[in-house]
Formats: sequence, C-alpha cells, structure tokens
Amino acid sequence: MHSSYLGIDFGTSNCTAGRLSLSRQPELLALEAGSSYLSSALYLPWPESYDVDDDTQKKPSLAQLLRQPQMALLGQAAHDRYSTDPLGGIFIRSPKSMLGSRLNPLQTQLYQQVCGLMLSHIHQCADQSSQQHAEYAVIGRPVHFQGIDGADGDARAETLLRAAAASAGFREVQFAYEPVAAAVEYERTLTSEQLVLVVDIGGGTSDISLIRLGPNHAHQADRSADLLSHAGRRLGGVDMDIKLAIYGLMPLLGRGSLAQSGKPLPSALFSDAVNIIDIYAQEQFYQPATAKEISKLLEIAAAPAQVALLQTLYQQHLSYYLVQQAEQAKISLATATKVQVNLDRLHPGLGTELDNAMLDHALYVEMNSLKVLISDCLTAAGVVPDQIFLTGGASAASGVKRQLQQLLPDVPLIAGDRFGSVGKGLCTLAALHFA
Repeated sequence: MHSSYLGIDFGTSNCTAGRLSLSRQPELLALEAGSSYLSSALYLPWPESYDVDDDTQKKPSLAQLLRQPQMALLGQAAHDRYSTDPLGGIFIRSPKSMLGSRLNPLQTQLYQQVCGLMLSHIHQCADQSSQQHAEYAVIGRPVHFQGIDGADGDARAETLLRAAAASAGFREVQFAYEPVAAAVEYERTLTSEQLVLVVDIGGGTSDISLIRLGPNHAHQADRSADLLSHAGRRLGGVDMDIKLAIYGLMPLLGRGSLAQSGKPLPSALFSDAVNIIDIYAQEQFYQPATAKEISKLLEIAAAPAQVALLQTLYQQHLSYYLVQQAEQAKISLATATKVQVNLDRLHPGLGTELDNAMLDHALYVEMNSLKVLISDCLTAAGVVPDQIFLTGGASAASGVKRQLQQLLPDVPLIAGDRFGSVGKGLCTLAALHFA
C-alpha cells in the first residue's frame, strides 16, 4: 500500500503532503510549481456577468462563487491574482484559522467547501505523482484549534475536516497532533532517549508538548504513552501579523487619531479591516454599510486625510496587502533592529519605520500568553526537558526564543525545519498507520 496514503500538514499559512520513500525517508510532494509548499490561500473571481463598477448589481456572495469551484485559484496563483486584481473577486487566506469556532450552519458549509477545495488539490497532486489512488490520510491538527468550547470545539473542527477530506476523495482519515509529528521527525536524528520540549509556533496556533523520544520509540504509531504533557491555544503567526498591522501600520490610516471633539475616533473599523482570518468578517467589512461608517468618520475626524486612507483600503480591497506588509516587517525584524515599510499601493510615498520596540509592544499579549503556555506544560509534566525543539513558521520571531531562554536558560535549544518538520513527521505517522 506504499502510495495509497498521505501525511498532510493542513497549515494556516502553508500546506504540505507526502509519504515515505522506498528507503523509508519522508518525501514531500510537489504541490505547486515544483514547490513542496502550497500557500493556504484561494482567490474566487467574480463571474463574467458581474460588473464591479455597476452599483446597481448585487455583489455575488461567497456561497455563490463556491458553486463554481473550477474557477478557484489556489496557492501562489491566488496571491498573484489578488496582487494584480484585488477588486476582481474574493481572496481567502488561512481558512484553518476559524476551524473549531462557533460557526453557524451556512458558515460551516462554506468553510468545509473551502477546505475541501484545498484538499482536492492535494489529492490530485498525489494521484499524479503515483500509480495508486490516495485513499488514506493522517492530517495534522493543533492541540486546540480555537480554545472555544474546549474538546467540543476541537471535535467540530475534526468533523468539518473529515467531511472536507471525504469530499476530496479520501476514504479514511486519522488525526495526529502537529507537535507530536514535529517530534517524530526530530526523533529520526536521535541516538539515545531524550525528554524534548517541542515548541511549535505555526501560522494559527501555538502548541507545546513535552515528549519522550528515542530510537526505541520510533516505530510506534500511538505516542500517547510518551506524551508527558501538552498545551496549546489559538495564537500564531497570522495573529502576530494582524496585531503588528493594527499597532504599527493602522495609525497611518487614522487609528488612534482624534475627532474634532477631541475624543479618540472609534477604533473598531480599523481592527475589522485587517481581521483577515475570519472569512465572514471580511465579507461583512466589504459591504456598503462599511462605506457609510467610514464616511461618518471622515466627517468627524480632526485629520480626515488619514481616514481617507482607510477609505482607499476599503475601496481597493487592500486588507490582505496591509497584513502582508506587516508580515514581511515581522520576518525582517527577526534579524534586524528596524525596517522601513512602504505602502505605496495605498498612497504614493506612504510608509513608516517599524522597530523591535514596536514589535514587542504589538505582541506583548501574545508573548506573555506563550510564556504562560510553556509554563503550564512544564508544570503539568513536573520535569525539566533535556532539549527544546523549536519549529513552526512563526518560531523565528525574536520574542519566542527570548521567552524560552528566560524560562529554561540551561536547556539546549535546537531549531528545526520551520516549515517542513510537521509535514515530514506526518509522513512517518501515516506510514505507521496505513502502510
């Protein structure tokens, strides 16, 4: 059954899929343009019958667009189309971020369809790379998807993903904790038993696990006996990007500025504008009612030229663009003390300088939450780890390493493959389950 299973990292920022090679090494499939990484993004263009400049036409809903899944663009193609034509359709980033939350039936159906589109693409890529139909999958999941409703919320997320996977053509699906998958990949390098604190800071969640690893454990599909403690919550790289956009970039658009009365302007719209992880919230933000709210802000603002930039963001659908600029600044600040951010698409010459002090300010709540999460995991285990294994796309943020060094100053810290450790570990776990 060598080729009929997949290990799938259905990530908030990127997806991977793969299986073990004949030599029992994890092998990630090419998912787009020769790359093993598929960006977790979709672009659904408006139908040809819709004229974006005709105010008398009703804008098609997301539900209507999803009735033509063959028109959807995925991954980098979605980013490219949004970059060149932000008004030409609906751009969706990080659909996994909302799994486990309290969705109504329509929202559940929409998210299931979106996730199904991405899993269908992965399934097709697997079929094209093999002579056998991919029927079985181990899909990675965080310790907690949202933290809302505890185990009930996690069960809702798994149910949605199972349905999405079934619609994509998978006959059977198992789930594995993402930090355990990362640990399994790291375990392949060990020659003796170690207690390892796995810190997985992904795009959507932070997952901390203390697990016993070593050559004698490597062939077990069920690692629950080796998992001494774990903790997780809805806190990841996309949340960090949004916070940096709110605190570092939104002041250029009027956030924190005053009304003519001397009181601060209402701040809700500035946060709603960059809440890109909620598909429904973004759809609501770009409704006509928002244009009226922005017009009211313009009437009362003491500095209307700044608020006019929020109006431009709304008119040009540049929410994702602003968060993308914040993300690039966050990445740059991992190795630099300050960075210049240019927002020429909003207004020629518009920009600002962000530094690590601003990053620390924007992410203060997130970094303290991470510290509590790690402390809870260590307390629950009641032991000190031999090593720390750091993985996940957002683990490069300077504050992450600083928190770990403060809590465990004498424990060696090993940086893994930030984007591939979980996916490769899932290849191994899928083989143990299905091969």
